[in-house]
Amino acid sequence: MAHTPPSLIEGEWVAGLVLARGGSKGVKSKNLLQLDRKPLLRRTLEVMHKAKCFKSVWVSTDSDLIAECAREGEAQVHWRAPYTATDDASSVCAVQEFLKHHPEITIVCLVQCTSPFLKAEYLQSGLEKMGQGYDSVFSVTRRHLLRWSEGEFTVAQNFSPKHRPRRQDWPGELSENGMFYAAKVELVKSGLLQGNRCGYVEVPQEDSLEIDSPFDAVVAQAWINYCQEGSV
Repeated sequence: MAHTPPSLIEGEWVAGLVLARGGSKGVKSKNLLQLDRKPLLRRTLEVMHKAKCFKSVWVSTDSDLIAECAREGEAQVHWRAPYTATDDASSVCAVQEFLKHHPEITIVCLVQCTSPFLKAEYLQSGLEKMGQGYDSVFSVTRRHLLRWSEGEFTVAQNFSPKHRPRRQDWPGELSENGMFYAAKVELVKSGLLQGNRCGYVEVPQEDSLEIDSPFDAVVAQAWINYCQEGSV
């Protein structure tokens, strides 16, 4: 089934937004980290443009270098307020601040540029659901992890030790992977990225890696190299 770009839905202005502040504790200049000789931010913007889902594509930043990379990637730049660029500031806070300056937007899709294996089809699927009446849609990954509680005596959380599920017999659980969050502006203004009529797009585990440490960057580049060698 062909995807209908939500930007063509009557009465809706769909904007793609990347939050990319200059500071990063885990990996220095993380948003500009080079994978396969291309900055993470640039990789993300190319996919967002390829998806053809957005009337406008924005990067919210406090960094001159990131702003330059954003413009090279044909995105518009929003200079975020200092209070949204601290270590303690939430993503919702930064999106709300951005939306105050852009009242034309009715649906915003927050895209994480530290998800290097983002694909246009994931954005298209999510925003197609938004066009079908969902209030929010986000990306998830199915994981088969046996969870235990913390404490002196731990207790199984999602399975019975008497009946340990085999992977092939257990559908697993859906967990957020942070790749993208699409939401109606009214929902974001209330302080939420997810809520009301909420949907999801399932992303395969091999595409769900998030760059949050130097180790993640090494794994991501190794996977890129592996795929380019024709092994996948």
